[in-house]
This record gives sequence, structure tokens and C-alpha cells, in this order.
Amino acid sequence: MIKSHSYLDFFPYPVFRSEQQEIIERIERGARLKKNILLFAPNGTGKTVIVLSGLLSVALEKGLKIIYMCRTHTQNKRVIKELKKIYSSSSQYSSKISGLSIRGRGEMCLHRKIINSKMGPKEAMTECKALRSNQKCPHYLNLKEETNGLKEPESVSFSSPVDGEELIEFCKKEEFCPYYLSKLLLKGSLVIVCNYQWIFNLDIRYRFLKQIGVDLSKCILIIDECHNILELSCEVNSNKLTPNLLTNCQSEIFTYGFPEIYTTFVSYLKNLLDYKKDKLIFGDTKITRIKAKTILKNIYTKLKLRSIIEFRSFLKDLRKEYQQRIETTRNPSQQNFETLVKFWLEWIKKYNNEKYYFCYNLSKGVNKKYISLEIVALDPRDITLPLFFNSYMSLNLSGTINPQVFTYLTGLNCRKGKFLEINARSPFKKNNILALITKGVDTKKENRVSGMYKKIIWKVKEVVENTPANVGIFCASYKVLRDLEQNGIRAVLEKTGKKIFIESSENSASVNDRMLKNFKRVSRAPYKGGVLLGVSGGRNSEGEDYPGGFMNAVIIIGIPFQAPSPRNQAKIDYYDKTFNRKGWIFAYLFPAMQKANQASGRPIRREEDRGAIVFMDSRFKERFGWISEWVRNEIKIYPDRKNVISTVFKRFWDRTN
Repeated sequence: MIKSHSYLDFFPYPVFRSEQQEIIERIERGARLKKNILLFAPNGTGKTVIVLSGLLSVALEKGLKIIYMCRTHTQNKRVIKELKKIYSSSSQYSSKISGLSIRGRGEMCLHRKIINSKMGPKEAMTECKALRSNQKCPHYLNLKEETNGLKEPESVSFSSPVDGEELIEFCKKEEFCPYYLSKLLLKGSLVIVCNYQWIFNLDIRYRFLKQIGVDLSKCILIIDECHNILELSCEVNSNKLTPNLLTNCQSEIFTYGFPEIYTTFVSYLKNLLDYKKDKLIFGDTKITRIKAKTILKNIYTKLKLRSIIEFRSFLKDLRKEYQQRIETTRNPSQQNFETLVKFWLEWIKKYNNEKYYFCYNLSKGVNKKYISLEIVALDPRDITLPLFFNSYMSLNLSGTINPQVFTYLTGLNCRKGKFLEINARSPFKKNNILALITKGVDTKKENRVSGMYKKIIWKVKEVVENTPANVGIFCASYKVLRDLEQNGIRAVLEKTGKKIFIESSENSASVNDRMLKNFKRVSRAPYKGGVLLGVSGGRNSEGEDYPGGFMNAVIIIGIPFQAPSPRNQAKIDYYDKTFNRKGWIFAYLFPAMQKANQASGRPIRREEDRGAIVFMDSRFKERFGWISEWVRNEIKIYPDRKNVISTVFKRFWDRTN
């Protein structure tokens, strides 16, 4: 344990950039006082090194773990990269600075059977368990032998912080299991870099903290792009029942020879969902609290039980019998019945709680309909409050979040006198940013007609023709994107000489990655640049960086409001009751402007970047105060006249070239 030190021991660069030292000092002081911190910092401020430098000293002094959560592997890699710089520059403390970026089992597995079969997480976990039990995974066996039965991690330790990709490559070479090696290295790692699920998902968190050997009170939580945790916290606290799960349960009933009453239970639920699939319209069908109770009554009556209490006992008996039969047969299971039991125990617990919305959801696939029965969490605080209250402290990072809304919705200031908000100034030069709102167009539903789309297209053309390299166009929805395609945007943009790339919700991650690689490639000679068409809130408008010529300009077409639905209305109604009539603002306006702000920051990522940001919807004028401050300070509003955008863009790029 280190006694005498400061953040200066861990800052790896010769000089501080503007404000960096002051922010690091405030973070270090706040951490020593166990404050939950919200750091609002635009791109280019060096957020990663700021938070690591400010917190490493406290973690080492107090014997804490730092859990650094990011959304993507690319962001994880950046954290490890900065940690390696700190490790290399801090000779006095380098032996204390260890770090590991971890991934899920499916992403780390090297066994051909699992890789080739493209299994889902549960299937992969079951198959992994079977392969290990039957001594048929050579990677696991090799690791076990090398580490004396997984008891001696020091025999396969790393001298410096290691990224998940590096760990996988090392294991390929040594023929070890990357997943179990990462688990083995967790206890000895000071900084653990992972995605949000490792902490926000209750089931995963319990096992994860056990593996690292500490409880939450000994953890400093760093949450990068913390705006993502609002939706995530509701997702991990929600649940759904699908026909596919019930079909798997029917198969397990046959395999394990369950009593008839369990067959009746599963068959009743399967028939109910099949019936609803044929009768309901697409989207959500709300289940009122009275109907939620009626569904329970119908189930326990079918099972010849007399009450919800008896039904709860039935579920617990089912869980117990299921586990006994698995142990007796020694047959690895995908835990389908455990999932089923958990769903109905949650339903019993939550059906009368206004924090949850119950519905049937009918969605459309390729030549197929999908039905699910859902419990939807409306309040993120059920997940966030215990984290912020019980961890040693947390540091929440974002360059676009509205601090007031975030604090309300997460309860970040739950510890009295233990909350600190830090606002960093934008490091970008005014001359490097062009930001404008265009008059004369909006994508409100009643205005989505051919004439409006044609007008949008010629304004887009003016931007594309007068931008040196790449342009990103992010639409309010896939519907708006499709409408633009139908009105000829592709043909118009192809005449500019730039390559066209169109995002699809049906593309896999690898297909999308290849598309982005090609999009970035055409930013350089001999190409004239490219145009990427996607949606605000999509995978390419958030979490992906386009520095330099990779994206010189971004156009946000329309405010990305969620389509009205019973589910969204339930959230608005709940927030109205909970947050003093702020439901529409918190559940509708804020998420839409958050998506637009995220998209607007794509082209300007580094201090030296130059970029143009176009809000192509006159309604952005009415929501001016919700635009990120660093962009808002530069915005000008331009009239609805031809060649206005062309003139402004020519002047901007002539000045900055």
C-alpha cells in the first residue's frame, strides 16, 4: 500500500493541457471524500488520462479496485493504452499498476466447436461446461496444468496492463483458454476494464465481484459515456417470456421426465402466446395491473391451485426439482426452467408496482411474427441507486449529458453532501467549428411528404459538394432514411463523386465494421470522399470516432424522437408522477436530444480537428438550450434559400485550409 503520493506520480505526459491539472486535482480531492462525481467533458479534453491520474493514487492508497466501464471494445482498448503509458512513465509505482480488459465467454472462446456453431451465450456456456467436464477442451486443460489447477495465476502473469485482444492472441499462441485466464488474473488487477453489464446486471455482478475478491464498497466505478446507463439500467431490470423458451422447456420436460403438472403449466403458457400472436396488432398491447393479476389467477386456476401464494410455492418447488434432476442425470442444462421460474417470481413481485409496465409485444421479422410477454422496468434508479450508494465512489463521464436530468434519473446525489459536478470547457478553437440550424425543413410526421424530402436532399447536396472529404448523415429514424432513399438521395449524392454507404439495422457487427472501414478509406486520395447514411442513436452515430477527414461534416436530419407507443407513454406517465410533471421532458425530449448531441460530436474528436455540424430541422431552434454547450456556442441559424449552405461551407473550408 502506498502512503505518500499524488496524481502527479501518475500523469504520463510532460505538460498538462488546458484545465487538465485543475480537473485532476478536483477528482482526487472528491475521491478522497468518497463523492460521486459527474464529469461533463467534451471530446478532446483527454478524459481517460484525467480520470486515471486522479483516481490511481486514491485506489492504491486505500487498497481499492478501479472498475472502468465502457460501451465498446475500441473504448476499452483506449483505456488500456493510457494505462500502459502511465505504467511506462511511473517507474516508482509501475509494479503496482496492473490492468486487464475483459470480454464475455463467447467473445474469448477458442474452441472450434463453439466458434463454428455460432451459439448464443446460454448455449455456449452450457457447451463450455460440458467440454470442461468431459476433459475435451485442450485450451482449458493446458491452462489448468500450467497454473496448478487454476491456483497459481502468477505462472501466467503479464508485466504490464493487457487488453482483451492481446490476451486472446497470447492464448492462441500458448493454447490456453482466454476466458478462464482472464478470470484467474482478475484478483491481481488494480484496474479492470469491461462493459457495463459486468456491474449493472445483478446476476453477472454477483459472480464478477466474487471473482475479483472484493465487495462493492472496495470499488471505484468509472462509467464512460454514462448517458448510456439510463436505458441500460431499465433493460437489465426488465424480463420477457418467449415461445422459444417455452419450447425448450417442453423439450427438457421430456428429457428429465417431469410430472404432468409441469407439462400443463408450460403448455398453457405456450398456447396463450400462440393465441395472442394471431390476435394482437404489431407493437405493444398494454396489460393493466388488474389484467396482470388476472393472468396470474388464470395460471394458478389451471394448475388447480388456490392463490398467488400457492403459485409462488409451486414455482419454488419446480426450481428445486429441476436442479435435482440435472444433478442426478449429470446432464448440462441451459437453465430454461430457471429462466421461466425467475420470470414468474418477478411477475408476482412486481405486478402491482407502478415502476413496471406489463405488455404483450408483437414484432415483425422476415416472413415471421414474434410474440413476447414482458415486464418492462421504467425507473433506472432501482439499479443505479444501490451502485452509487454502496460503491466507494463513482466517476461518471459524458460530453453530451444534461447534468440535471442525469442526476434526477439516476439518483447520483444520493449521498448527502457527497456529490460533485465538474464541467470542463471545450478545448476546440472557434475557427475549427461550423455549426448551423437550417430553416425551412422539418421531419414532423405530417411534413414527411415528397416535397419536403426533395428540399432536404438539395440542402444535403450543398453540404456534400462543399465538404473536402467524408460526410455523415444521421436521420431521425430508419423510416426517414428509407423515405430519403425513395426520393432519390442516392442518385443525387452519387453525382457529387463521393462513394455512398448506407447503414442497415439488419447488418451484423462484422458487416457494419467492414462498411465503416471502407467509408474511412475513401477519405483519402485518390478518392473524393464518402457519404455515410445512418440513424441518430444507431451504432455508427454513437461510440464510433471519425477524426480528421474520416468525417469532415455531419448532418442531423430531424429530431430523433421515439415513435409514440403505449410503452413510451407509460414511462412519460410514471415520470410525471415521480418527477413533478417532467415526464415529457425526461422520457421523450431528453433522449431525443441526447441522440442528436451524440451524432453531432462525431466529426470533432481531437483538439486539432475541424468539422461542420448541420442540424437540418427548424425545430432545433425551439430546442436550442438542449444542444451541447460546446456546439451551441457556435451555432448560427440560416435562412431557407438556395446556395446559402454552399456559400457558408466554402467560406469555412477556405478559411481553415
